[in-house]
Amino acid sequence: MRRIALPASLVLNLFLIAVIGGHLLRGNFTRLAAPPAGVPGRALANAMARLAPQDAAAFRRSLERDAPRFAPARQQLAERGAELARRVSAERFDPEATSQALAAWTASWDHFMASFDGPLVDALSQVSPEGRRKLMLAAQQDREQKLGPAVP
Repeated sequence: MRRIALPASLVLNLFLIAVIGGHLLRGNFTRLAAPPAGVPGRALANAMARLAPQDAAAFRRSLERDAPRFAPARQQLAERGAELARRVSAERFDPEATSQALAAWTASWDHFMASFDGPLVDALSQVSPEGRRKLMLAAQQDREQKLGPAVP
């Protein structure tokens, strides 16, 4: 049983990573809350939807202005995510190729975050203190909803 459980667990985990990554990169946002072109995902769309209109507009303008700083890394992340999904869902599963695709996706995620953190901090600097507090409270609530309350 153990000979089957570990490989099955690995395959399931890789599949779930690909699915989650695909959802993060999918970009299905409502028109009002959609992040600027080239900006990733649902998390930013949700953040902008929670901000007052003037804060959301300032946040959006800042990210749009800085999009050239992180757009190539976002594109690379999307490409690596698509390759990982292709490897995980292949008819003939190749663990080595899937492992390499996962490593490439992880590296591209790190590269994206390194290129996005500055523009994100700049965008947050354009939001009012009340708006930033709202964002932090919403992030904490989302995290608790997904993972349960933090253990002290």
